[in-house]
Amino acid sequence: MTRSSFVTRLAPLAAATAAITLLTSGVAGAADSPGSVGSTGSSASTGSTGSLGSLGSTGPVEPDPLTFDGWDTCPIADPDVATCATVLVRDGSVKIGNLTVPLPDGSLKIAGGLKYEFKDDGSFDQVFVPAPGTNHGVTANPIDVPGGALGIDTPLGLTQITAEVEALGTPKVDLFTFSLDLPVRLKLSNPLLGDHCYIGSADKPINFALRTPNQTGNDAEAIGDHPGAVFRAIPHEDDTFAVPGPEGCGGGLLDWAVNLRAGTPSPAGKNSIETVSDIYNVGAYEVDPPA
Repeated sequence: MTRSSFVTRLAPLAAATAAITLLTSGVAGAADSPGSVGSTGSSASTGSTGSLGSLGSTGPVEPDPLTFDGWDTCPIADPDVATCATVLVRDGSVKIGNLTVPLPDGSLKIAGGLKYEFKDDGSFDQVFVPAPGTNHGVTANPIDVPGGALGIDTPLGLTQITAEVEALGTPKVDLFTFSLDLPVRLKLSNPLLGDHCYIGSADKPINFALRTPNQTGNDAEAIGDHPGAVFRAIPHEDDTFAVPGPEGCGGGLLDWAVNLRAGTPSPAGKNSIETVSDIYNVGAYEVDPPA
């Protein structure tokens, strides 16, 4: 038997071994993974953010929470941009199939500008223009999946999983109703899953349609040393999106294991997201006043 054929025959065995490690006793406990939506405040105490720690680490390295950084990223070079806007998630959670993952303070930010395209009947569309150098204006931190691959916390990083939101298209932002539409995929990271494990794709995105339930309006506040105003603690929710199965996990050999752990594919009505966000906005002329 040649070396190449020997390696080829070992590949399925290696995948099976990895899958056993990935699942073990965690499948039965997956549906009981902890996670909850936090209070309507400016900080979250549920869960922790962090990129994947080394195998010898006893915990994740926590990234700095995303913050409002002024209007430097607003695309005011575009003369049609009339408003600058930033949406900063301060708290929340997302449920996908069997998994409930907290969204800690500063884990997701959407920043850019808005154009107003008027129609013949006098109505207009709000068109979001992403901040330059960003992925469709969306920035995200990796988030720890509670219980990791096993459904229980372990002292080493082998079973730890992080999830990161990646935008697949330009968001739709409505500053009058505070609604937000966002097509995304989730990147899952783990030593066994590799660096190309995704739930959602350009062909099968996860489409968040975030709306403000029973929202009667919030008073705007001044933004310190910056022009403009901020609307604090705006709630959003959506339970209408479907979630496809994963792709590319462990080179594709562990897609079935992620399906079993996460409960995917998961149809619309079985998934949900709830967030609390601060929404910043300002007239573009205030950022770049005319000469």
